[in-house]
Amino acid sequence: MRKFLAIVFTVILSTGAALAQGGQTASQAGGEIPNMGRAPKEPNGIGRLDLRVVDEDGNPVEGVRAELKSNRTDGFTCESWNSTDARGVAVLPPLHMGRLSLKLKAKGFQTQTVQINASDLDQPVRVTLARKN
Repeated sequence: MRKFLAIVFTVILSTGAALAQGGQTASQAGGEIPNMGRAPKEPNGIGRLDLRVVDEDGNPVEGVRAELKSNRTDGFTCESWNSTDARGVAVLPPLHMGRLSLKLKAKGFQTQTVQINASDLDQPVRVTLARKN
């Protein structure tokens, strides 16, 4: 048991030292935001929405309230929500996926509702918001 704990401790220390030296993946070093989305593997299965919101000029929009509603084939409804960060990114909590409707609200922008296919969630969902006139 002591040998096992010593090995675990060594691995943890090695990993921590690598991170402290600035170890990054290639996508992180290039500034690309890693995808956190996940499509469900079966009907009513669990998935996760990774949202990327920009304005009409391609600039990230912070503070967008994203509300995802899932109407499942078994009659249940699930909901999750989050707000975008300074990069225009919001990763919503995982939930059981059915027919998906995403509502986006932000100050100074038109409210938008988007229908999403659960099978498309393996990639970030990208939305452009229009400013209010």
